[in-house]
Amino acid sequence: MSRRGSTDLAMDPEKLDSSRDDNTTLEDKSGVNVVVSQHATSSPEPAPKVPTTLAADDPENPRNWKVSKKVIVNIVVCVWVLSLTFSSTAYVASLPEIVRRYNISFEVAILGVTLNIFGFAAGPLLFGPASEVYGRQAVHRVAGVGYSAFAFGVAFAPNTPGFLVMRFFDGFFGAASINNGKFGFLSISVYTERPSSAGCHRRLHHSSSTTALLFIVLVLMFLDGTKLTSSDALMAFGGPSLGPLISSFVQTEAGYRWNLRVIAIFSSVTSLMVAFVPETHGPTLLKWRLQRENKELAPKTDIKKLMSVLKVAISRPIVYLFTEPVVMLVSIYLSILYGILYGFFEAFTVVWVRTRGFSPTSYGLTYISLGLGFLCAITMVVTIGQSMYTKSAAKDKAQGIPVQPEARLILGYYGAIMCPISLFIFAWTAPYKHVHWIAPCIGEFLFSGSMLLIFTGFIPFLIDCYQLTAASALAAGMASRSFVGGIFPLFAIQMFEGLTVQGATCLLAGIACLCAPIPFIFKRYGTRLRARSKNAAVQST
Repeated sequence: MSRRGSTDLAMDPEKLDSSRDDNTTLEDKSGVNVVVSQHATSSPEPAPKVPTTLAADDPENPRNWKVSKKVIVNIVVCVWVLSLTFSSTAYVASLPEIVRRYNISFEVAILGVTLNIFGFAAGPLLFGPASEVYGRQAVHRVAGVGYSAFAFGVAFAPNTPGFLVMRFFDGFFGAASINNGKFGFLSISVYTERPSSAGCHRRLHHSSSTTALLFIVLVLMFLDGTKLTSSDALMAFGGPSLGPLISSFVQTEAGYRWNLRVIAIFSSVTSLMVAFVPETHGPTLLKWRLQRENKELAPKTDIKKLMSVLKVAISRPIVYLFTEPVVMLVSIYLSILYGILYGFFEAFTVVWVRTRGFSPTSYGLTYISLGLGFLCAITMVVTIGQSMYTKSAAKDKAQGIPVQPEARLILGYYGAIMCPISLFIFAWTAPYKHVHWIAPCIGEFLFSGSMLLIFTGFIPFLIDCYQLTAASALAAGMASRSFVGGIFPLFAIQMFEGLTVQGATCLLAGIACLCAPIPFIFKRYGTRLRARSKNAAVQST
């Protein structure tokens, strides 16, 4: 495998999306990785060695932790992510009472959802670079304090402006869980070899799972494959599905204040738990060791380094989004699906309460179908999907053919076909009272399942395509998804009321049909698109 400008570099989360500049990583006799400048001069004195990260066999390396410790860390961080995505939609159940309490329009109240999701996009731009400079544990603690404080601020806000500002910063600080959690999982995962364009390249074998549901944790611990992205997707979608389900009961029994307080309590408990999660950032762990041993450190340029990393973290995803066809197409597709999902959360009130006459608590139960769809899909991903990928990779290796990133999209093809079908099922069953309620719930079930199949195919696909700069590709997608996901709720109810439930859902199904060919385009033309890219990894035999 070759890469323009980054030849023969294996993807490592500690170096992911960071500039290597003019330095080469070596390993000294003590097993500690060091960086030596390539711009050697004629001076007889060698350039000083500067430690970079822990050696692979170092006992303090998080990848060498006991499995039980990894499981605990993963579950804690996973629940932290779940609390964030849960809070984004649990707020929806309180909208009618918030409108009355603050004497505002429904559109203004919906801004609480929009601004919270916008915070998801803004937070990682700061917390990602900060974790590279100061370590993940410090960022976890600072972000956790802000996350908890603003969550309680939402519950006790005295006026509308304060309420909306609190919602934004609640999402902003909580977003540290999305960014740091993902790369924290990578840092405690073990890498082994798999066939690729150069014969072998590293693949993630996650030794423990990252889901809040115990049986999924146990399944993922002993299965091989895309655990990281699968569990990541489950948290991203599982939280929004649980939010309305639980909050509808809290809202009905205790009112909107207690619904918001429950969100704040959940956020605070998970933030407190994550404050005790050990450091997983290799360079930070090495720096602590050198400080304990009173050894010479590299010059302290934390602020300068932070600004440099921050500049790249903000600029590169934007550049990728508008100049990389692969990133652009994937971002468009996933953003539309994300928008439909969050639009559904607002529009379900029209469908189930106004059209079918469900009570608030009964309406909340309809979200179970979404959750079941996600659970069934993730089970398929870590069993059938990974088995199909492994067989494909083994076959290619036997034939001497490089494993292409498109192999990650195997189940995504089925998801792309199933997605518009599920929306049409919902469109032609939900508005009619004489049709049993299970019919639109089946549509919801298939929609959520298809979404997860698509997401868990495209995320590792992007990682395989861009490898060292995969974080920028993922950040570009996350920013676009958050923007579209935040915008959709602002007009979802008006669209469902103006076009009718059937018309609006058919429109969304039509858009999904237009996007469905995207994974098949990659299957047919993916190699050409990557070959024309200045940043994508290029597979060669």
